[in-house]
Amino acid sequence: MAKKVPAQVNLTLYGKPLQLKFAVPADKVTPLGVLPALQQIDNQFVDTAVEAFVDRDRPISCRAGCGACCRQVVPLAEFEAYHIAAVVERLPEPRRSALKQRFADGCAQLDRIGWLAKLQQQLQQGTTHDAVQSHALDYFRQNIACPFLEDESCSIHPERPLACREYLVTSPAEHCREPAPDTVEHIELKFQVSRLVRKLWHTGHITQPDSVPMIYALQWVKTHPNQFPKKRGPEWMQEFFAYLGKP
Repeated sequence: MAKKVPAQVNLTLYGKPLQLKFAVPADKVTPLGVLPALQQIDNQFVDTAVEAFVDRDRPISCRAGCGACCRQVVPLAEFEAYHIAAVVERLPEPRRSALKQRFADGCAQLDRIGWLAKLQQQLQQGTTHDAVQSHALDYFRQNIACPFLEDESCSIHPERPLACREYLVTSPAEHCREPAPDTVEHIELKFQVSRLVRKLWHTGHITQPDSVPMIYALQWVKTHPNQFPKKRGPEWMQEFFAYLGKP
């Protein structure tokens, strides 16, 4: 088993002290090697926000069996795309092949309406936040269920993307089936690990957008081999917390 280095970081979040404890590989790794620590940290950030902003009168609506949000576009950091591909490859047959087919079917459906090409064109030409949100709604209207969705619940919950961990609502669950700014109320997070690592760690593979839509992850990794440098786990995390602390 690879040696791990324990670490502790103390922060103040929403006016309360927060102690982050995690462990990262001592050896040199790509960012994939510190993803478990990032997932753990993200979970703590989310839990702290829930404690700060959620009460009996405003409970979290998200629960197993809902699955409405699992039809939205999920932005992955570049290294997360390799993680999702690895998760699929670890699955036994025939489930592995079934999952790959779901990814392929979703991509084919989006390609028929030119969804990804339109997004890339919009971003290259310069676009507004509202335009990007509108494009995300176009994706949602295609009703493409996440390939990992089983019985309206996530089948890889411990391995789910960072962005999925950060998506929590307090508005009625039925509003998520027709999302709109005036009907869906999100828990606003001070720190979104998913966005931080998308901006912090990337190679020349990605320009616009700064993420890989999860439905395209398997297709994307086939043509974009992992070119991340290797650094010791503590080095990656030092970069992360330095970026986190920027004003």
